[in-house]
Amino acid sequence: MSKIQDHRIASGFIDTARVYLKAGKGGDGCSSFRREKYIPYGGPDGGHGGKGGSIWFEASANITTLAEIACHPHITADDASPGKGNRKDGAYAEDLVLYVPCGTVVKRAGTVLADLKKHGERFMAARGGRGGRGNTAFKTRFNTAPKISELGEPGEEYEARLELSVLADVGFVGLPNAGKSTLLSAISAARPKIADYPFTTLNPNIGIVTHKGKSFAAADIPGLIEGAHDGKGLGVLFLKHILRTKLLVHLVDPLGFDGMKPEKAVRVIEKELKDYHPLLAKKTVILAVNKSDLPEAEKVQEALAKKFKKREIFLLSAATGKGVSRLLDRILKLLPSIKEEDLYQAAAQSVPAVRQPKGGFTVAMDTEGVYSVKGTRVEKLIAMTNFNQPDSWDRLHRIFKTIGMDKALKKAGCVQGNMVRVGNKEFEWTDATMAAGKPGKFAYKYRKFDQEYGD
Repeated sequence: MSKIQDHRIASGFIDTARVYLKAGKGGDGCSSFRREKYIPYGGPDGGHGGKGGSIWFEASANITTLAEIACHPHITADDASPGKGNRKDGAYAEDLVLYVPCGTVVKRAGTVLADLKKHGERFMAARGGRGGRGNTAFKTRFNTAPKISELGEPGEEYEARLELSVLADVGFVGLPNAGKSTLLSAISAARPKIADYPFTTLNPNIGIVTHKGKSFAAADIPGLIEGAHDGKGLGVLFLKHILRTKLLVHLVDPLGFDGMKPEKAVRVIEKELKDYHPLLAKKTVILAVNKSDLPEAEKVQEALAKKFKKREIFLLSAATGKGVSRLLDRILKLLPSIKEEDLYQAAAQSVPAVRQPKGGFTVAMDTEGVYSVKGTRVEKLIAMTNFNQPDSWDRLHRIFKTIGMDKALKKAGCVQGNMVRVGNKEFEWTDATMAAGKPGKFAYKYRKFDQEYGD
């Protein structure tokens, strides 16, 4: 672990986190019958299970880091209560709400799920399982005494990645010691660390700037050096924090940095921004020569004006305040005309929709010679089937036949004695009516094939 990463953890600023989400399981349904004296034909009265707790992320302006979540990455919501007799439904489990900073992006397997930018904006990251139905739900005029109930649906479970991208209207960029932190502290109430050595700022600082009755958010980005997009210096750790900014103020030190002249420094920073992300090359950039109290400052401004004739070059001193008001006037004039890029929503929309197979499932033989049936609906059906109830077995077989799984397995080459795996259960496929000369109707014989997959 690098010294910079050590400092980020010690200072409490963490902008990425890998979390393991597990929503609550739904409550099991109840199979019971009303038995009271003097009341004949009581009938089924099993209640339904409650809904499992869901996991929500909510953006909060009072939080600035993902440190709390990163230190507790295993997030589990409560399971719901099962149903009971006398038509008593199980209690719902409470949802779990986790607060994250504004600007947090939620990803799953590289796909953007949500971009929480505004205070109070919420996103359901993992949905709790629904409650299993009691036997009252299966009563029909043909089956007035069903002995069937469902198990609770498992909650969503997956690994998510959270990334914090600082929300600011204006970003201050430049080589180390250009005076970015000094300028931010001069125009806002932010108090970043300021010193006369490079890489003083080790994490972004945000301040609210108020000028002539108007306000905007400004971010001080740690100093960049040549090769930052490849990981040199602070590298890509903080370049992502200027992706959301509308406007960049490029501060130039008239003394240069590490033997690099100011003219070359401007080219280096602009190349690093472009190499990191094409969007940064399209942003509006204001050049500002800082430290105007130095004798070299005016000469540097004139040299930059000759090199970049189409740009307006500002001369200011963050330490004394000279020229700062003129820079703020220009920023306030430009901001309303700059359209905000909806960066992460566009990434989410570009992900192609997954086409569901016909029938909602697929059949394929795995390396173990087992026919594996995969599909969200059939896997959920297996998870919610109570295999301790013979009537539930009959219902499961009817559903398999209705959705065409029998025909699909036969077409795939499944024969008597082959194993069929659906979800976390394995069955032995038996042609129960072959001797009667009625092929095409099959029975499934369930067995626990492994301790890992057994009930």
